[in-house]
Amino acid sequence: MANNLIKTMGNTGIYVSQGDITRMPADAIITAINSGGLWFGGIDGAIQRAAGSGYHAQAQAVMPLKDLQTVVAKGNRNDHSGEFDNVVFVVDDLQSPLDNVVYNGLETASNEGYQRVLLPTVRMGVMLGQVEKTPEEAIERMSNGVREFMQKYGSTTKIGDLRFVVHNDSDTTDMLSKGLARAFE
Repeated sequence: MANNLIKTMGNTGIYVSQGDITRMPADAIITAINSGGLWFGGIDGAIQRAAGSGYHAQAQAVMPLKDLQTVVAKGNRNDHSGEFDNVVFVVDDLQSPLDNVVYNGLETASNEGYQRVLLPTVRMGVMLGQVEKTPEEAIERMSNGVREFMQKYGSTTKIGDLRFVVHNDSDTTDMLSKGLARAFE
């Protein structure tokens, strides 16, 4: 499993890892969901395979959802086969820049006091091309969201380990590592 430290900002280490996001120890996974309740593929599917529908049921309970809203779904890794406790859902109806999706997720995770946070490669899979046209643009937008968050909360956030996770794709892991490193120079 790749595990590359990209940058330390304040007390937060920013990493890129490769593997199954549900098998990495974390206080929370931050992921995007749509407002329509169509949550079955990608990261949603991985969370449900590891933990059942309990996390998504918590998001369903607060519908209707609106773009950029966050929902904290509480759980405990002892109750499922994953290594994560909670999920921070950010509603992403592809109407806002990816920076805002990432920023809102990080802000919510920080407000919850989470120390170890995982982020998948948002909008780099089946959603690539819907807003950001290239993987490089998606990486730049994710970087901007992290940078904006760190500028505002870097000295006060409890997030010490912020990890971007790529699901078993060495080329994307390498591209993300290099793109984030350039963005944080």
